[in-house]
Amino acid sequence: MPDNPLKKNSGNKIRALSFLQYFKSRGFNVHFVSEYFWGEWTDDDTSEFENSNLAQTTSVLYRKPFKRNFFYYFFCYVLPNFFYQKKLSTTPTPFPELVTYRLKKAFNDILRKNDFDYIFINYASWSTLIEDNKLVKNAKIILDTHDFLTAQNQQKFKIGPSFQEEIRRLSLFDLVLAISIEEQYIFSQFCKSEIKLAPMMIEKPKENPILVSKRKFDIIYVASKNPHNIQAASWFMSLVYPLLPKSVTICMIGEITQFISKEHSNITTIPFAQDLATYYEQAKIAICPMLSGTGTKIKVIEALSYSLPIVCNLRGVDGLVNKSNNGCLVSDDPEEFKEHITTLLNDQQEYNKLSLLARQTFESNYEEENCYKKLDRLF
Repeated sequence: MPDNPLKKNSGNKIRALSFLQYFKSRGFNVHFVSEYFWGEWTDDDTSEFENSNLAQTTSVLYRKPFKRNFFYYFFCYVLPNFFYQKKLSTTPTPFPELVTYRLKKAFNDILRKNDFDYIFINYASWSTLIEDNKLVKNAKIILDTHDFLTAQNQQKFKIGPSFQEEIRRLSLFDLVLAISIEEQYIFSQFCKSEIKLAPMMIEKPKENPILVSKRKFDIIYVASKNPHNIQAASWFMSLVYPLLPKSVTICMIGEITQFISKEHSNITTIPFAQDLATYYEQAKIAICPMLSGTGTKIKVIEALSYSLPIVCNLRGVDGLVNKSNNGCLVSDDPEEFKEHITTLLNDQQEYNKLSLLARQTFESNYEEENCYKKLDRLF
């Protein structure tokens, strides 16, 4: 996993953390491997992760050396990596290839020294680590896809060749775990590998003791600063926010707050929250304005776990097992999006109905222990 799961400031990190917590609960002996530059690891980050006891061994590898010494960098990284990439393919791959010569060598050193039962890779972009690799030995290799990468990278690569390469990479694994029902369907049509649905799993929060009418925020919006969220926040702020009464209080959390003006008196911005529970408990409804992107939206599952009704665009319900009667009101029209918000804030009967559906959707599909039992059967 290239990122640090403890940072918890994006859905992919929360996803990886949920699996590490599962492995810990089941007594797995985990060797966690990450990548220094991509994950922006510091010595303090590494120490914190080691002290979390989520893994028995932690290795943060380097894709490339620092450029302090030009000759070392050129002869020990640039040249070997050039020939390594040349060996992989005579033409540029129509897919994000992130494995370098140095990283593959360091990863292989770990494989030489250990006999693993499972090798669990996050993202098909790193599949070169295990492709045609005899050092894998008898380990069962598993991929957690997180996202449909062809759709994520359609502006960079032609869709046909990229999709073909993604399916080829997925087929290298014994088992592929899809986070969303749509991705399970698409991949299972083309892949040689076994494709299983492994939805986001979240521990059920304690019952919220705060009456809805007494909660501090009308709306909660949690988002990182990836391009999809930036586009979504711009859509909401420019087309929906002006339609809302200024008495509606909004709490925005995450790196997306970098793109929100501080001049709005009814918006509270929180760049990072170590524990989101306090804010979810103080909110009446959640919003997820998403116009693009793939995979399940973790912020939606989190809101469902707190029995919060959600107002979202069509992309907001991507990945959900049930698309209706799920606690979400869906619209891509700004006026209707606003109407859904005001209806939930003013109609107690409608609010209670959606809140109950949200709780039922979470408990049926995403509650941690229920998901753990399904993973037990896989492992």
